[in-house]
Amino acid sequence: MTRDPGRIASTRSAGIGQILRRGLPILVCCCLCTAINATPYTFESAKFLAESGAWPAWTEMLSRHAEQLEGLQGCIDDKAACSWRTKSLHVILARGAALPSEKQVQLVNRYVNRKRYNKDRRKIVRDESGTLSIPSHWATLREFLEKGGDCEDFATAKYLLLRHFGFAAEDMRVVVVYDRSHRSHHAVLAMRIDAGTTWVLDSDNRIYRSRRPRGYRYVYAVNELGIWDHDIRIPRNRRSR
Repeated sequence: MTRDPGRIASTRSAGIGQILRRGLPILVCCCLCTAINATPYTFESAKFLAESGAWPAWTEMLSRHAEQLEGLQGCIDDKAACSWRTKSLHVILARGAALPSEKQVQLVNRYVNRKRYNKDRRKIVRDESGTLSIPSHWATLREFLEKGGDCEDFATAKYLLLRHFGFAAEDMRVVVVYDRSHRSHHAVLAMRIDAGTTWVLDSDNRIYRSRRPRGYRYVYAVNELGIWDHDIRIPRNRRSR
């Protein structure tokens, strides 16, 4: 799967508000010089930046999803009411309803990863101040089922489906990572299973339990409750290692 999670917006000097307005916020400075290790994702390792409402593209997606969910409810309740593109949603939710939590996670991960990758085609726009930016479109669950999406849409679809199964928002985050092996940014879903266990759901159907996928550096994370920064500033004398 091609990895293209979104706009490389700006450096931190632009300010978090400006970065968030420009789309998927990811840093370009020091991406290749930060130490990479195998430590797992931890929800406590990030700095809280802002409420999720500070990220318009994300909150607009959640608002559209809530509106569209009313239309999807008929399909969720009755397979005969589904379109051919959403029929599988009814099947997955019915099949997963009685499964234990771990099996639900595995089911959702495989189901979403089978969907079509569709690169987000963005247009450069200029705001009132003359600043150029590339807005990021985050697909709702329905939009993803109908048209596919890119990697942040895959991670978001897993998040929304698992919310339907009753997983708490505070225990899940869509995480933007820098993938050193591909030299590009990517998005995954991180889940806090219990006090000592975190899983990372990726696009290769693997679930990384209590360890970091090889070569990933966590950058930003978002859920319905907030936005977190995972950037780690390292001493200048260590950057050449």
